[in-house]
Amino acid sequence: MFASNEFKIPSNWVYRGEGNCNVVISLPSERKILRIRKIKKTTSLFGWILNWITDILYWYCGSGLDDELRDLTFYKKIIRALIGSNFVCDAEQVFLSRKQVKILEEELAHQRPNYRKTKSLQYGRAALFDDYAFLPDEFYPFLLSNNTYSVEIKPKQGWVPFSERHFPKCAFCMNQYVKHNKGQIQSLSSYCPSDLFSGEPTKMIRAVQALVTNPQNNLKIFKNGQLQYSEDCEVGLFASFLTDIFRNNVETFENLLLEFCHFVRTCLLTNFESIERTNRCNMKLFCEWNNIIQESSAQTKLPKGCVLERILSVQMLDVEGNQYYYKLLGNKKLGEYDYVRELLKEVSKRPGTCLKCIIMMLGNVDERQMKENNLVLVPYLMSAIAKDCSLMITFKRIMETTSDNFGMKNIVSTKYGDFIVNVGVFDLYPKPVSTILKHKKKIKRMLDATAKCEQKTVVT
Repeated sequence: MFASNEFKIPSNWVYRGEGNCNVVISLPSERKILRIRKIKKTTSLFGWILNWITDILYWYCGSGLDDELRDLTFYKKIIRALIGSNFVCDAEQVFLSRKQVKILEEELAHQRPNYRKTKSLQYGRAALFDDYAFLPDEFYPFLLSNNTYSVEIKPKQGWVPFSERHFPKCAFCMNQYVKHNKGQIQSLSSYCPSDLFSGEPTKMIRAVQALVTNPQNNLKIFKNGQLQYSEDCEVGLFASFLTDIFRNNVETFENLLLEFCHFVRTCLLTNFESIERTNRCNMKLFCEWNNIIQESSAQTKLPKGCVLERILSVQMLDVEGNQYYYKLLGNKKLGEYDYVRELLKEVSKRPGTCLKCIIMMLGNVDERQMKENNLVLVPYLMSAIAKDCSLMITFKRIMETTSDNFGMKNIVSTKYGDFIVNVGVFDLYPKPVSTILKHKKKIKRMLDATAKCEQKTVVT
């Protein structure tokens, strides 16, 4: 049925990693990322047969393709528009045959972490994205180095809703206690998202240094698309990386690290858009509120248009916090992703209104409408995407003196040379409605773990 549209995976693919929902494969020859959906494994013969039958019906009736198209449409028309097309690439739906998925799964078996093997690849559901580990294929008026470097950061939650500001620590810091108690991490990270999103030099540098010292799954370093440094590596490897990118083996590690942190901070705070955004929203309810909050809150002093500001602006859609949306959800039996199609329909009806205002308007309804309207949950679910996304800073060294930047905004200078830079944001697919309940349980675990840890500290 789909043979003519079947995507052939190149033989030189590289396993890039995976999250809870997707496996990510790098295709270096095409400079693309293949994202493949995952599904829970069955443990019984009956379950396997049932899955097999459901799988066939699911795909050959077209539901699977429709679901992938739904998610891609959401990605392109909603989340890409919210964060900005200069930071978020286009995407293309592709079809993988059952045979390809089976072969790929066998070859991935020795590369995937054991704790991720509770899920297998889902037949057919896949999409192609630009690989941000490489610079866009454009003309550059300079001689560039052959090597391309990239820094992947999972910044996590920078915005804290007002109702959650009484918590003893931010969500990331509290979750460190949970992970440590479970043995998922060896030591607590000193990284705090509020430092990174603060915009303040000292705090941001402290945040980047903390990521380098203890990367966990929040920092990865690549060279020419190949992983060079992550949570399982010694810091000495990062020292070699710094010597390589800055072409300097004389300076101390501390000085090179500090310059690297300044470089990353500059990339995160620079508006790389060549054309400034203009707000033509005909409603401006949330736009104006958003501006007031950003100007008055010490938590959100970021330059307009920089990648952190764009991510934070979506996180700020969750004004009320988890408890509020948990109560709204109540005992409703909702389809996990029904809200996606409903939201797309509502957006199409209001061409002159910005997405933020539409989302907040749909979430701001009276109690009677709440019982009939699934879209009241959308602000939280949109915010959850931005709280769990990743960004990548990709750069190449300029190999000549640049007295003229030719009006290019993506040139970043350091003490040890100038670099062409690109910044991208990814991991932006819709979250299921069950995310609200999942987060509710997670918050309880985090508060309990934090209280126990603080109690032990007092006793000792």
